[in-house]
Amino acid sequence: MNTRAGKPVEVAQTLDRGLQVLEALADAQDGLTATDVAAKLGVHRSIVARLLTTLLSRGYVGKRRDGRYVLGTTLLSLARQVSNNLLVVAGPELADAAERLGLTAVLHIADGADAVALASVEPRNAAFHVGIRPGSRHPLPQAASGQAILAGRPPVEGEDPEIAEARAQGFAKTTSRLVPNFTGIAAPIRIAGEAEAAVGLIVPAHEVHDYDMLAREVVALADRIGRALH
Repeated sequence: MNTRAGKPVEVAQTLDRGLQVLEALADAQDGLTATDVAAKLGVHRSIVARLLTTLLSRGYVGKRRDGRYVLGTTLLSLARQVSNNLLVVAGPELADAAERLGLTAVLHIADGADAVALASVEPRNAAFHVGIRPGSRHPLPQAASGQAILAGRPPVEGEDPEIAEARAQGFAKTTSRLVPNFTGIAAPIRIAGEAEAAVGLIVPAHEVHDYDMLAREVVALADRIGRALH
């Protein structure tokens, strides 16, 4: 039995173990054998074998010719559906922010240790074209969008001080990390209570802007998108 907010929470053990299997496979670069998974979970191999067989039959894991297990295509379908829902909700908000503020608005989602761009919307009268193309990725700690996602999560030992600062502020801000001479300012979007995405603005660093106002804008934008997804 786990606890949440000081209250006991009933856990379905088999489901919990199945999710632990998926998490173990997600952390493995080259897949895992059933024995590897059993060792990571601290349970008997026969239990893991049954879990893997069930997950394999549902497409949540795949099995390579060498016998090692990897994440399956069903998870990709689920992740794509989450992304599509996020784009449907966030698209109009991004377009409105871009036109209203005269800045490029961007949407990123976490994919493992990376932030992946889902959308980049420029104002129709954009004087500058920012090279953030959908599908491009960067390590989460590198720039504002990824930092915002990390800042929306609980602190971890040894994290970058920039992440702690972003968590305290409610937004992240970096300059020339992805595009030279441009500043990114981003806030986390919480999906089902977890920070898995971020919305941001891309600002020419040489221009004078009210960054306090822009920070309020991205925080409010992230909050609207997050609430619309619930």
